[in-house]
Amino acid sequence: MTRDFTWGGVNRNLKVSVVTPNETVYDMVQQMTQASRRMDPSQIILINGARKGAKLQIAEAVRAEVVAFFAWEPMATKLAATYPQIQVYAIQPSVLDLLRCIYFAPKEGKLGAIIPFALRDYYDDLEEALQVMNVSFYRLAPACDERALRELIRRAASHGVTDLIGTDDISAMTVARHMNWIPLRPGRGGVTRAFFKALWNIQHRYQGNIRAALPQHGMLAHYQLKDIVGSSQAITEVKELAKVYGPTDSTILLMGESGTGKEMLAQAIHNLSHRRYDPFVAVNCGSITESLLESELFGYVGGTFTGANRDGKMGLFEAANGGTLFLDEVGDMPYVLQNRLLRVLQEKYVRPVGSQHGVPIDVRVIAATNKNLPQEVQKGNFRLDLYYRLSVLPIEVPPLRKRKGDIQEISESLLQMLDLRYHKSHTFDDCVWTFLKEQPWPGNVRQLSHVIERLVLVVKNQTIQVTDVLRVMPRDIVAEAQGNPYEAGQLKDLTYERIEKMSHEGKSGAAIAKALGISRSTVYRIKRRHENQ
Repeated sequence: MTRDFTWGGVNRNLKVSVVTPNETVYDMVQQMTQASRRMDPSQIILINGARKGAKLQIAEAVRAEVVAFFAWEPMATKLAATYPQIQVYAIQPSVLDLLRCIYFAPKEGKLGAIIPFALRDYYDDLEEALQVMNVSFYRLAPACDERALRELIRRAASHGVTDLIGTDDISAMTVARHMNWIPLRPGRGGVTRAFFKALWNIQHRYQGNIRAALPQHGMLAHYQLKDIVGSSQAITEVKELAKVYGPTDSTILLMGESGTGKEMLAQAIHNLSHRRYDPFVAVNCGSITESLLESELFGYVGGTFTGANRDGKMGLFEAANGGTLFLDEVGDMPYVLQNRLLRVLQEKYVRPVGSQHGVPIDVRVIAATNKNLPQEVQKGNFRLDLYYRLSVLPIEVPPLRKRKGDIQEISESLLQMLDLRYHKSHTFDDCVWTFLKEQPWPGNVRQLSHVIERLVLVVKNQTIQVTDVLRVMPRDIVAEAQGNPYEAGQLKDLTYERIEKMSHEGKSGAAIAKALGISRSTVYRIKRRHENQ
């Protein structure tokens, strides 16, 4: 029996749009909506994405103020990127859709399957069924990773696969390898799941419950992708991955040193998703004791322990329901709690401390760490199964020393912001850029930000000179100047005097470079420049 859609009290003037990948699915959705006793077909703008003029229809739907799009991949990702102000729900294939494809596949030849990431939670259970049903080649793959898909299809062909099951993303690549493509598309169940998921979010959004509470609890993501300053190749690749991963619901693992801006990136990813109107909740897993972190994450019922609130407390998973939970420094999470976190991620249920009942949750998790998690797994400090669960979509955030071309752009952006905050007006001398780019910056962008803030506060002249920077730089970056070097107006004069002094003391070029925090080639270049004068 077909399950009816119900709007559950949502304003019936709200409209949604369904963008189908072809005529067949268009007809199926049309029949479903017209047959439903509880859903008003006038609330649904149905668009066949394969027809000419589909883009124009989608733009008209946006002007008609639809609150959500439902679409099949890869159209869902494109819609989310084009219309970030509107929630987009990707309609994913189910296990039943996959099994149906296998059942009706040709019996002759070799059968393979590229399984979408949406089914990763069922992969272990599927393996046995796939072997019994004589599927000779099967792998999980993200639809957004074209390189990975091409490699898997090449491997399928090398295994002698003649018929390959997969989503629309692999159709052209499969045919190019002279294999038959068997479309894996969600049936009625996929549309039903997407609608009911959207209804929960739409209800809470338009009843005003979550949005009214957000400013009070500070559960807002302030940063957008455009706020991440830099145009180097390293940071551009990170931004491109964020654009691809953002519209999905998959778990993301951000890896990088402290101070590289992982939480800023997590907020930007949240604001790229259909969850952008729902809570963004952040917790530092390494700064809270084990017992407190457990109650913070999962909540507790009243009277569970001494000092507990009599009425109990909602955990952060529940607080983030419908939105994103950012687990910062997840590599420092106590080992005992890792098992509970794994179970919540698998079952989509959270059980408060002291309770016998689970609470269903719909939360997208973004985790971050400055540790090498594979090494932590080998040391026995981190669970292997949790690592795989978190690193579905990994992003490596580069340290500042690997994106030195961005230092000037970042510094100028910070200077402008901090001048405005402190009612000041400064500019940088051109010599400053050479100096800043030669520093190691162990604290990354956070450390650079602190240096710029100190400069804004202490420099009284309008132009910030190298000597000003040296005065506020911490000793762990640049060796403390000897004597009174600040009378020199230029970096080359100041540095040459120190190089000469250390050379007379018998120090090598490498030792001088290390003491000054610059490269050996820079030491020799400064010496040659003065010798030729």
